Amino acid sequence: MSLLLVFSCSTLAAPSDQVLRERFLKAEKNIQKASPEQAQKILRDLHHYPLKPYVELEYLSRALGKTADVKDFLKRHQGTPLEWPMKKRWLIYLASVGLSQPFLQNYQMGTDTVLDCYALQLRLLNEPAKTIWPEVSKLWTVGKSLPKECDNLFSRWQKAGQRTPEVVWARLTKAADGGDERIIPYLRTLLPKNLQYLGDKWKQVIENPGLVQRQKFLPLKHRWEREILTYALKKMVWKQPEQALRVWQRFETDPQFTKAQRTDVARQFAIALASKNDARASKFIAMVPVALKDDLFIQWQLAWLLRQNQWQQIQQMLAELPAESRNKDNLRYWQARVLQELGQQEQAKQVLAKLAEERSYYGFMAAAKLGLKPSLAHKPVPVTAEQYQAFKKSAAIARMYEWQAIGRPNAAKRELTFLQKYGTEPEKLSAAKYAYDKGWYDRAIFALADAGYWDDVEMRFPMVFNQEIQKHAKAARVDPAWAMAITRRESTFIPTAKSPVGAHGLMQIMPQTAKHISGRRVAVQTLYNPNVNIDMGTDYLNYLMRQNNNNLVFATASYNAGYSRVKTWLPKGQQMPLDIWIETIPFKETREYVKAVLAYYQIYNIRMNQNHDVFVPLSTMQVGESS
Repeated sequence: MSLLLVFSCSTLAAPSDQVLRERFLKAEKNIQKASPEQAQKILRDLHHYPLKPYVELEYLSRALGKTADVKDFLKRHQGTPLEWPMKKRWLIYLASVGLSQPFLQNYQMGTDTVLDCYALQLRLLNEPAKTIWPEVSKLWTVGKSLPKECDNLFSRWQKAGQRTPEVVWARLTKAADGGDERIIPYLRTLLPKNLQYLGDKWKQVIENPGLVQRQKFLPLKHRWEREILTYALKKMVWKQPEQALRVWQRFETDPQFTKAQRTDVARQFAIALASKNDARASKFIAMVPVALKDDLFIQWQLAWLLRQNQWQQIQQMLAELPAESRNKDNLRYWQARVLQELGQQEQAKQVLAKLAEERSYYGFMAAAKLGLKPSLAHKPVPVTAEQYQAFKKSAAIARMYEWQAIGRPNAAKRELTFLQKYGTEPEKLSAAKYAYDKGWYDRAIFALADAGYWDDVEMRFPMVFNQEIQKHAKAARVDPAWAMAITRRESTFIPTAKSPVGAHGLMQIMPQTAKHISGRRVAVQTLYNPNVNIDMGTDYLNYLMRQNNNNLVFATASYNAGYSRVKTWLPKGQQMPLDIWIETIPFKETREYVKAVLAYYQIYNIRMNQNHDVFVPLSTMQVGESS
């Protein structure tokens, strides 16, 4: 009997769901060691149980030579989490037995490193080696360790003379600059003996970039030393700007220090010095061509000019940028502000009016400046009732339901996550709606982001934990909409969220903050209780408001960066418009955090039917020491 018939036929009525679940759990344990006859009985006894394909996957993995059965499985489970595990095992089998044609017909390069290596080895059987070696070089030149399955391919490549010092150096540089520095000692040994000192210099500079200040640290015996110098200068300028500038002066006219390297260093110097409000930033800003101005550079060039009130230069900067960059919300807003400052009020109003249609920090700020009502522009996900019902009856949802029923919620969410990333457009949006209906609000938010659908405000900004937030926010005398916005940004409503720095729960409370607020030590596990966490979080918001003289924006920034740090960012001896202060916050994380929380606050403020506009006072606010 063929496997196809075994898997699809059943002459008996299916047992109850509970019986099938028990059989599945036993089948998982036994399928690998079962004889073919026993395995066929195990599969027959599972009837059409939704999780049966996972057992079938394990059984077929023992019979990968049965091409028809493998292809049938792949066809039946195309576009599901089952497809790739089966396909990868089959491809590895095809490579192991030298079946190059079916392997290459069924594999797309770049999907998996191990399979890339197998594909290149199989192609060497029929294609000229000289056409393969460049691809092998590209595969080898990465800044991390490579799987042992690639060793045979790389050995042939090396014997063919392809592992040149230039290729080794390219990989070593990637490992040192953002890769896995642990492989540097190994890569060092692959360099010619007279160049191995470069590997030592890399290791030393990673640990201490300031070493390049020493006159003899870089002996300048080889042009590659300038790569190490470039790395060191880019690191030094953040913590040792004066020393970095002195080293720059030594090497600025060095003929071996290439134009590309000088520009790379100048770009980093411009950003670092602008973030420190250092007057020397202007020299380096001017050295960076428009083609190399990414979002980060543009942000700091803009911030630098805003601090200097150089509105004409901002207009010139914006005019030089490509239309794609100028059309982003932030630059449209600052284009309008430039027009205002230069007395072109009507043109400014036109730009602001268009921007005010957007549901964003800049859109809300634009609306407030024009006295317009903020726009939520809510559009529910475009999924019909029929599409959603069909989705809920799909095999994916059946599998999800069963994973939950046997106590494996992570496996259930994995099915949903797969649809969110790889499903059709209706499936992605239906998956978001399903997650929302199930109360998996974080998954719904992430699913809409994966689908690139931003306009379903109700799903992206759910009123979850509203009762608890209303209760504790009012007790702490803070606006519930603000507390809700903070919670949405901090944890996307995951009660058990934990940050890399040790913040916990819905409002991401640090243990020391909990101790400060409560006056006693608080067990970490307690912070995962929504009521306790919200109680402490709203009390902390009240504390930050008092510390910041009831300035909402400073308190928001302090929640992210700490009150002491925010205090150092306030203008000294002068006042500036709040929008400029926000745009020039030195920490990118805090700058984006403040913008996001303010936008979320406006959204929740509207959703809670409150009768004030969050952005109206912000749009004209001046901040500084005398405020």
